[in-house]
Amino acid sequence: MADYGELRQIGRTQIGLIWQLAQAGAELDGRDRRLAEVLGQHPEYHHVWKDVESLGGEDLTLDGVNPFVHVAMHHVVEDQLANNDPPQTALTLEALLKAGTDRHDGVHAIAAVVAQEMYDMLRVGRVFDRDAYVEALHDLARTAKQGSRRGRMTERGGRRGR
Repeated sequence: MADYGELRQIGRTQIGLIWQLAQAGAELDGRDRRLAEVLGQHPEYHHVWKDVESLGGEDLTLDGVNPFVHVAMHHVVEDQLANNDPPQTALTLEALLKAGTDRHDGVHAIAAVVAQEMYDMLRVGRVFDRDAYVEALHDLARTAKQGSRRGRMTERGGRRGR
């Protein structure tokens, strides 16, 4: 079995390859196409994707963010949306959009829920808890809807805090 460093390098190599193919105009399908789109949506990391091979196995953070983990979480959400699995991911994104969040930030908000679930899995050594994940998505959607309602009331001169 491969160790963590080997797996990390495999993932980085795949990202570098997908980036190169996308930049060359290659036809990509499914997950590879979605990954290329996610990579393209993060111009702050384009130099990283271009030079993946030169990074070796070192940890990398830019402004406190690991760009590989960041796009991996974003990619997970895009896959959930594409596969409508779970359907609550799309419903949550819809609620965020209706509340005024742009799509990219909405995907990142959902990705934070994914990251929290993964952290919880690793922390206690358990498997994915779909019910807990779906409930966390419901919470995010409810919060977005409540914020949206408060914003509309404020715009109309409505009362708050009663």
